[in-house]
Amino acid sequence: MALPRSRRPRRRISTVVPVGAAVLALTATACTVQDQSTPSPGSSSGIVKSGNAPGVTADSIKIGITYPDLASVKAFLDVDLGDYEATYKALIDKINAGGGVHGRRLVPVFGKLNVVSAAAAQETCVKLTQDEKVFAVLGTFAGPDQIPCYTRTNKTAVIGGQQPKDMYAQAQAPWFSELAGSDLIAKVVQVFAERGDLAGRKIAVVGTAEDQSSVEHSLLPALRKAGVTPVATGYLQSLGVDAATLAQQTGVLLQKARSAGADTLLLTGTPAQSLPLVLEKTTWRPRLLFTDAPGGYQAASGKHDFSTLTGAVVATPDIVWSDPMLQDCATTVERADPSLAGKLVDPGTVPAGQPIPGISLWTACLNLRLFTAIADKAGTDLNYSTFQQAGLGLGAIHLPAYADDATYGPSSTNGSIPVKAKTYDPATNRFVPAVPAGH
Repeated sequence: MALPRSRRPRRRISTVVPVGAAVLALTATACTVQDQSTPSPGSSSGIVKSGNAPGVTADSIKIGITYPDLASVKAFLDVDLGDYEATYKALIDKINAGGGVHGRRLVPVFGKLNVVSAAAAQETCVKLTQDEKVFAVLGTFAGPDQIPCYTRTNKTAVIGGQQPKDMYAQAQAPWFSELAGSDLIAKVVQVFAERGDLAGRKIAVVGTAEDQSSVEHSLLPALRKAGVTPVATGYLQSLGVDAATLAQQTGVLLQKARSAGADTLLLTGTPAQSLPLVLEKTTWRPRLLFTDAPGGYQAASGKHDFSTLTGAVVATPDIVWSDPMLQDCATTVERADPSLAGKLVDPGTVPAGQPIPGISLWTACLNLRLFTAIADKAGTDLNYSTFQQAGLGLGAIHLPAYADDATYGPSSTNGSIPVKAKTYDPATNRFVPAVPAGH
């Protein structure tokens, strides 16, 4: 049986990044796009003037829920993150049993997101927004490029996903998340610089072709500010390519970096998951720095040579799995499905190749927490205008598993959660809280 909350060990999640990012990271052939900076203070981004309220009746709120279709990447990365639909249903049933949101019960409509097919992802968007006419879509996305179909084309509210500045500015419906954009990348580089991870190093940067603008406008300037000029910069064309092609591209980039004399690779986006898989087949062992934790690589099935992660560093928000809010969600899901008792554990403690139902638990718990908090603050007259204003006025809020509160306001629609350095521990195959480099 699962331990009562008071007896559950207090552990810090080490191999998993914030929920949305974790899932995106695990979908290794997905992509991110362009300028991922956050909206600036005073921006009119996403300001909703209408009182539209699709999916809202006197006694219900219809919400769409997206989650990754990992079957589309199974040939490259075989990972089981748990049953998203069953997890969401269990938590929603509890919310509804407690009166819902101002007397309105939540009615979920689910949609799988194919992480490599833009056409299939578009079909999911159309289903939820045009066919089902949901009030908001909660969940994870294979990249920010999937979100405009909801927030701009179909003017539907979204909870989740990274917020590129230009994309957020074009949103025609409320959009809140716990995931930062390129300002996070700059913070990560600053953490590396302050620790001494960049000084005296010959650094090569690897990102995705789809994310080249973000690298050029955010990551590279942050490196220059830290006094670093990369010896090489390369991009993987990850969207719509098969595993063999991605591996071939990665091999070429590794050779380019090695020939340039690099001793450190700074990986941003999906290369955090795909590049180590190729690197472990070589004898070269450069130090790896990550802007996204390589949780997908660490959790992948099969035998792996994790010497690739020796000395690796990642900077992510500080997460505590024993957080009471998250454990309340775990208890609810375990009661709905007793077979999960004792299995909804810290993903960082799960052996490689084993199911990680804690990911779907965390995703559902977090997205529902943020949505219901905003909807509750919006009051009984729920529409896009009141929902938007409620989110912008939410202020500090605790989100499941985060050690630090998120803060929402006009200049912070992604929570602005602080990041902290973690270093790889080969004894446990986990990233653990770091001490300053050289100490």
